[in-house]
Amino acid sequence: FFSWTVVGNMGEVKKGVYQYKLTSSGSGWTAKPFGEMADGLAECTGATAEEVEKAMYDACKEASGTEKEFTFANDMVSPKVSLFTAAIEAAYEPK
Repeated sequence: FFSWTVVGNMGEVKKGVYQYKLTSSGSGWTAKPFGEMADGLAECTGATAEEVEKAMYDACKEASGTEKEFTFANDMVSPKVSLFTAAIEAAYEPK
C-alpha cells in the first residue's frame, strides 16, 4: 500500500509501535488494533482501504500525542488482509 511521513501536533508523547490488522469483507475494510500499544486505539472501518488508513493514522496520532514526524507502513499480506505499523518516536524491532 503506502508509506508516508506525517507531522503530528499534540501534547505528551506515548512512544511505541502502533499496529493494526486490516481485513476486507467485500463491502469494506475493518482495522483492529493489536500489539503492545493496542490499548486505547479505536477500531477503524471504511469503504476503502485508503479511508481506513487515514482513520488509523488519526487514531495513532491521537493516542500517541506526538508532535514529531512519524512513519508508517501498510503492507498487504494477502488480497484481503494488510498490516499497518506506525513507529512513533521508536524503532520497530520484530521479536
